[in-house]
Amino acid sequence: MSTADRVLDILLQEGGYRQLPKPFKIGSISFDFTHALVAGERANDLVIVIELKGDTVDDGVTRKVMALTRALDVMRSKRPVTAVLTSGQPRAETLQSISKVCRVLPVGAPTGPDAISAVRDWLAVLLPLTQPPAVDTLLDWEADLRAATAASATGELMDAVISAAPRGKEAVETVLADAIAGPVDAAIGDEGDEE
Repeated sequence: MSTADRVLDILLQEGGYRQLPKPFKIGSISFDFTHALVAGERANDLVIVIELKGDTVDDGVTRKVMALTRALDVMRSKRPVTAVLTSGQPRAETLQSISKVCRVLPVGAPTGPDAISAVRDWLAVLLPLTQPPAVDTLLDWEADLRAATAASATGELMDAVISAAPRGKEAVETVLADAIAGPVDAAIGDEGDEE
């Protein structure tokens, strides 16, 4: 599978993009890129995938991208354009020229076992954010706390602190203050009785 096809699969499956027909039209002008996609419901992006091969001329790529963005301007489109360049290595001048009119992601042609992951990393700006699992599902804080404390740190105080912890910092501080105040008040009361 070529890198351009990997880009297409990731954007379709993970990004919710829709593939445009080849060639696609803006106004009365036809444009033919390796792949062209538009974002789904939550975004407005137009993504063009350009596979740079040995016979690809950088000036031709620049002209096609410039023509596309100019056609969008004429149509008063608010659609941001991203050019994903795959397979070959574009010249620095090409990247600079294209980046004046759109976002450019020069993916190249990653190989090896991490190739898909590398392509996905390049495309991260085009993909929806994934929310990490809730911290509650990752941690069993009570078991971790009991394992980290010494066996001597058991008893009523430890149980009171652990039961107060879900209610927040203030609840734990109140339990600790009460635990300290009880013996201190008793000690002060004993001193007063001796007088």
